[in-house]
Amino acid sequence: MKEGKDKQVYFIDDFSPEEMKYKSIIAISVLEDYVLMVDVCNWVNELINTSNSKKHAFWYVENKINRIKTLFLMGHIVREDHQEILESIAYDIAMDTVGGNKSERALKIKDTFLEKLSSLRADL
Repeated sequence: MKEGKDKQVYFIDDFSPEEMKYKSIIAISVLEDYVLMVDVCNWVNELINTSNSKKHAFWYVENKINRIKTLFLMGHIVREDHQEILESIAYDIAMDTVGGNKSERALKIKDTFLEKLSSLRADL
């Protein structure tokens, strides 16, 4: 492992199978909660905008209860620009698949995160 980087998810290839299993279980749990929260926020938004033809009122609570920050702490992702990139990925995938199977959506976000993290590693 890279010295001083042994806990960073950027170097996930160096994790043991046991570490990967443990971290994957936690990540999927957090991401399932995230996609469920996106669905709830969209449902509430539809209620708020029932008689609003412009649909411009929105319930912004998801920014306050975003558990993806938990993954950043767990993975030692401290760079704000990297966090923003990953948050954008999660949000885009969750919004593109609203109402779909939460486990499949969470797995898609996790896999996309891992792909992106390998390219972000070069930026460290």
